[in-house]
Amino acid sequence: MSVVILEVFLDAPSYSINIEGAQSKPLDYIPGPISIVIPTFNSSRTLTQCLNSIGNQTLACDEVIVVDRHSNDGSAQLAHEWGARVIKTSANRSEARNIGAEQTSSSAILFVDSDMVLPPTLIEECKTGLEKHDALIIPEVSVGSGFWAKCKALERRTHWGNELLEAARCFRKVAFSTLGGYNPSLEAGEDWDLQNRTKVFGLSIGRVRAQIEHDEGHIALGGILGKKFAYGKAMGEYMQANPHLGIRQVNPIRRVLAPTLAVFPEDPVHGVGVLILRSLEFTAAGMGYLRGNLVRELQRV
Repeated sequence: MSVVILEVFLDAPSYSINIEGAQSKPLDYIPGPISIVIPTFNSSRTLTQCLNSIGNQTLACDEVIVVDRHSNDGSAQLAHEWGARVIKTSANRSEARNIGAEQTSSSAILFVDSDMVLPPTLIEECKTGLEKHDALIIPEVSVGSGFWAKCKALERRTHWGNELLEAARCFRKVAFSTLGGYNPSLEAGEDWDLQNRTKVFGLSIGRVRAQIEHDEGHIALGGILGKKFAYGKAMGEYMQANPHLGIRQVNPIRRVLAPTLAVFPEDPVHGVGVLILRSLEFTAAGMGYLRGNLVRELQRV
């Protein structure tokens, strides 16, 4: 595995897609090793655990590329010392993933967040799955401490099998290139956007059994609402790009009521917690969305 730090100050790979030419047909694919791309920004709390889980796979990946947004907490050095290839850039998360994908030499790419822990068989399952499918959805579970973390974990489980809320994160490289990569203008909803285009192009989407753990840490209500507000501010770009599907995905019945009703019968206490948490998150994201739209309108004036 290569160990090198690159200083990247170039423009991100160009982004372009041709929806008009989209059609359902198999893409040429030669099964081979999988590269992992991880965007980071001040990710030292969780990055070591993430990288170690990659190192403990039953089938080794070809390379690990960490694309770091000039962290000041030692994330890049930590990744370098572990053995990852590190690229430094000022790009946002979507651009960072595209930059990492451009640098890979493998026939397939797995996009991982720095706060994720991979189950030991994931690479092996992804390699098998990509023999039949162009892209793979990997179920996620939330882990963390505290009452709200438990609510978040129960709520996230209700996403499993929901085609509006889950998104692929492992791709044949030829499929990822055909789709044009992640939309670099999106800082929220970029995974949904890519999933939507995968469907429009008629590409085959499969699933693996292994579940990625999403390390939420200790969830404080104020902190998670602040994140949702920031997420909402950036969500306007996604809604403009995907207006019809976006409305279905953020529908409060789907995002607030449905998970509450799914959790409450088996765990009433945390079911009420899910209702409170999702209601507050939805409100915070909505306020952020309105603020973001106002700022964009003022910038146009």
